[in-house]
Amino acid sequence: MRIRALVLGAALAFAPLGAKAADLVVWWERGFYPQEDEAVREIMAAFEQDSDKQVELIFYSDAELPDKLAAALEAGPPPDFAFVAPIGTYISEWAIDDRLVDLTDAVGHFSDLFDPDALAWWSLLNQKTGQRALYALPMGRTTMHLHVWKSLIEQAGFTLEDIPREWEAFWSFWCDQVQPAVRRSTGRDDIWGIGLSMSNDVDGDTGWDFWQFVLAYEADYVTRDGKLVIDDPKVRRRLVKAIDSYTAIYRRGCTPSNSVSWAAVSNNEAFLAQGVVMTMNNSLSIPNALKHERPEDYFENTATLEWPLGPHEEPFPIRGNFHAAAVFKDGGHVDTARQFVRFLVAEGWLAHYLDFAGERFMPPMPKLREAPFWLDPSDRHHTTAAMQIASRPMQYEYSTVTGDMRYDRVWSEGVWETAVHRVAAEGISPEQAVDEAIARIKQILSE
Repeated sequence: MRIRALVLGAALAFAPLGAKAADLVVWWERGFYPQEDEAVREIMAAFEQDSDKQVELIFYSDAELPDKLAAALEAGPPPDFAFVAPIGTYISEWAIDDRLVDLTDAVGHFSDLFDPDALAWWSLLNQKTGQRALYALPMGRTTMHLHVWKSLIEQAGFTLEDIPREWEAFWSFWCDQVQPAVRRSTGRDDIWGIGLSMSNDVDGDTGWDFWQFVLAYEADYVTRDGKLVIDDPKVRRRLVKAIDSYTAIYRRGCTPSNSVSWAAVSNNEAFLAQGVVMTMNNSLSIPNALKHERPEDYFENTATLEWPLGPHEEPFPIRGNFHAAAVFKDGGHVDTARQFVRFLVAEGWLAHYLDFAGERFMPPMPKLREAPFWLDPSDRHHTTAAMQIASRPMQYEYSTVTGDMRYDRVWSEGVWETAVHRVAAEGISPEQAVDEAIARIKQILSE
């Protein structure tokens, strides 16, 4: 049974008989912290007071909300406004099918506040109109991070300054120097230098982790202008090099042997238990787990690292994501929903929400990342994350630049997770794995 939280500007145990129907229906992901949900309730109460509209707010978990939205679109009616982090591929599909409201005018000149990449990310093709438009509101962004146990490095006899900046030397450092040294110093054989997922779990981290190697080796098989170049021999060689280098970490015994079966939280768990010295993750969830329960580990014993240079000694794009909210045409209150979007942006309420969800999402607005919360020099995790976004380019999405949602199927099916897993767990060659992946991608694009 759904639990509905009616935000009326004051806490009411029951709605009075004959209460007027909501002027705006909002579905929002349930927060990871109580403060997040409270911030959302404050936003709704403020909007009600500002607009004289009544809001119906319903919280769902991030695991169930995407499916709830998909079902509501089929059976009707959907909410007017919805936000949950894992609906990126849905939004692209809904835009293609003309199910979403163009938010260009609602954002208006406040578009100048956003990262240009964020607006480009959600400027999607509508097949009915044949035009691109802003079909989602950027709410937060994530990026890939490198997290390290500073205390374990020091036990191994090294400092953060000893970490190489060159690509090959960077990965070899953890495997050839840190891992054997930290095992000797601690007397533990269950510590690995690196924690990288090798599983074929499509909801895990393998795809995210591996794609950083694709970007580093300049192995994109779709160009920025939307051209498929997967049959280019040079692209194939780079993909082979990327998967070979990635899986070599497993083959050399530098990541846990059970990483071939890791789930989404497994690298977090391994790091927090000090079972790996360094890992990558697509959010700040790992240090955030330490911040309140183990503050000394957060501030003193761990650090978030700057990425090394790529194999060609150049900075490379960092894999990331822009999480967004959508307004549905069939929700029934399009004008009020547009008004709410403008309220979030123009009145600073999106910033208010991020103050409480900032432990999970980074702001999609440069000015907000200049706040002390992100640039406090005592917090190496936040400052490194903010500087990374400011200094490193972000990848582009194949489905966005091509307007072809079948590229999202490649991602959701886990084509590259399967390729990585087969090399690591089954011992097939990187060349065979890449050829199998290319064949499957071409099949998906032909269907």
